Amino acid sequence: MMSGWRSAGRALALWCAASGLAACESEDGAVVLTCPQVFIVDETSRLTLHAPGEGRDIRDIRFDAGIGSVDWRCEFHSDENRVDVEVRFGVRALRGPAAEDPVGRFPYFVAVADPQGDVLAKRVFAIEVEFPGNAIEIGHIETVVQRLPYSRIADASRHTIYIGFQLTAEQLGEVRAGDPL
Repeated sequence: MMSGWRSAGRALALWCAASGLAACESEDGAVVLTCPQVFIVDETSRLTLHAPGEGRDIRDIRFDAGIGSVDWRCEFHSDENRVDVEVRFGVRALRGPAAEDPVGRFPYFVAVADPQGDVLAKRVFAIEVEFPGNAIEIGHIETVVQRLPYSRIADASRHTIYIGFQLTAEQLGEVRAGDPL
């Protein structure tokens, strides 16, 4: 089993990635394994929850959340032909004037795509954050582990993991229309 945050062996790993290789040998014969890439889907990096009804101005916002950063590490299990990818991402959440509850619930997805970009698996999770007292802003670090099987070690890094908030069709339409709320 080998593991390490994505910054370990950065120069060699970057060279391997630039060469399109999942694994390569260093001068001393050590094999450097490259993690699958993890991306935040830009259109789904922000979620605004409004009060029920048609109102969409600032007074109608219950909660607003954004994904601001992502980091990941891999654990390769060659004896089991799998890699476990631990993804951590930061969320900044705001409580708006229409919030009646101190707990915000933000659904998010994790999707795994093959080298052609076809989604092989997608799962929806939820982040629940409680705003203490009269706090209007809170930060949260979410961690999720994806277990990816592979038939060859070189196949491990060819997958891509995508994360973002699970938006409704209406919310996605608002994002695409450029609605700031």
